[in-house]
Amino acid sequence: MKLKYWLMLAFLIVMLLPVAAGWALFSLYNYYESQRAVAEYVELSGRFAPIEKALDNPELYQLQSPEHQILPELASEQVSFNLYLPSGIRVYSSGGDTWSSSGYTVRSSELYRNLYNLQIRHRTFSLKKPVWNHGELAGIYEITMLRQDWLEGISIRTTWVVGGAVLFFVLLYGTVLWLLSRKLFFPMRALMNRMHAFARGEQPDVVRANIRNDEMGTLLQQFDAMQQTVRQTQAEVEKQQKEKEMIVASLSHDLKTPLMSISAYAEAISMDNRSERLERQEYKDVIARNVERMKQMIGELEMYTALGSSDSELAMVEVEGEEFFEMLLGSYGGLAERDHYNMQVSVRTNHLYRIHPESLMRLTDNLVHNALRYTPPEGRIGLAVIDSVEELPEWMNPLLGAELDPYRTGATIMVVQNEGPAIPPEQLERIFEPYVQYHKQERHGFAGGSGLGLSIARRIALKHGGDMRMWSSEQYGTAAVCRLPEL
Repeated sequence: MKLKYWLMLAFLIVMLLPVAAGWALFSLYNYYESQRAVAEYVELSGRFAPIEKALDNPELYQLQSPEHQILPELASEQVSFNLYLPSGIRVYSSGGDTWSSSGYTVRSSELYRNLYNLQIRHRTFSLKKPVWNHGELAGIYEITMLRQDWLEGISIRTTWVVGGAVLFFVLLYGTVLWLLSRKLFFPMRALMNRMHAFARGEQPDVVRANIRNDEMGTLLQQFDAMQQTVRQTQAEVEKQQKEKEMIVASLSHDLKTPLMSISAYAEAISMDNRSERLERQEYKDVIARNVERMKQMIGELEMYTALGSSDSELAMVEVEGEEFFEMLLGSYGGLAERDHYNMQVSVRTNHLYRIHPESLMRLTDNLVHNALRYTPPEGRIGLAVIDSVEELPEWMNPLLGAELDPYRTGATIMVVQNEGPAIPPEQLERIFEPYVQYHKQERHGFAGGSGLGLSIARRIALKHGGDMRMWSSEQYGTAAVCRLPEL
């Protein structure tokens, strides 16, 4: 239940419960009083009978009647009575002497009210009856009996009522406090503990199985989601910072070699004036190659940084897939013939694509040159562009079909496969990191290159809304697969 609805319902119940409890207590009190009154009347009715019999004498209903002398014997601390003439004049009262009690007049409407009806009051019973003399009304007597047992139990009943009321309010307050603690205080305390733990940098607790469905549960879930997002962002920032530090360190290390070479040859040119022209030209060519190598490394670093920026956008154009990819992959045929590689090219697509041609050419170039670097002499290299419905080429690793089919659902894949030593599975993902290259055991060194080629290729694929992965085996070599969305 939503917290606001629960609070509204709780407040309504808290307001109505005392009213309901008071009404129930009042009803029980009235019921008990009526039952007790009946029991008392039955118990004391025997004491009414002799008094009624004595008061039913018409001669008593005269002013200063000598018969009044026997009446004091009928009265007691619990029983009193009054005698009235039909005109309303009181002729006798057991509560005083004859002279002081007579002469008091009661209105007729009051005198004749509730005749024959037993009146049950809080402290007394009263009964009024007429007295007849040969068919004529001689007078009216009123007997009042004190409810002694009831009065003696008032203090006990008052104690029970007050105690019950106090117990009821204590239970009500405790229940409301427990519900508020369960609904509000405990979740707020849990949220505060999580906030303090997050501020101290502690790891969050394990997510509990019982998820609340009210506002506090939503708040806790949102805070956990925010905490997870912040931690992921922090981890990503730390990763990027370490990546930048590694790039700077690697680039500084890579630039030392050409710089030292340039410095050495420049010093040789400036100091050795006797060098022959051919030798001096050779020195200049070495300096120019090293400068070009440095420019290439800096250019790749600039491209890698630009592709990693969230603000950079590529100017996409729509192209016809078969024509563009045949032109793109066909340009590598001469390179393979020159280096004596067996290159197989396959383009199977009729889709349209939104691409950035220059960056996609850079992606393909990086993958092809990476394949050429690892392929042994006279080895085979395969290039293919296959859309989501076409069959894979025959020269591809057939074991990849089960993995590539879900990977290329609704997308076209670009495959660059080369023969050569297999890359260990634990390095297949790391080689996409900057300045991480596969170590070739037979060469006892790294394969060469700037170390940013595959990282740039993956970032270009991500900018196109795709992805890039690698598969490797001893029999078929390594396959770099780039996935591109189809229009």
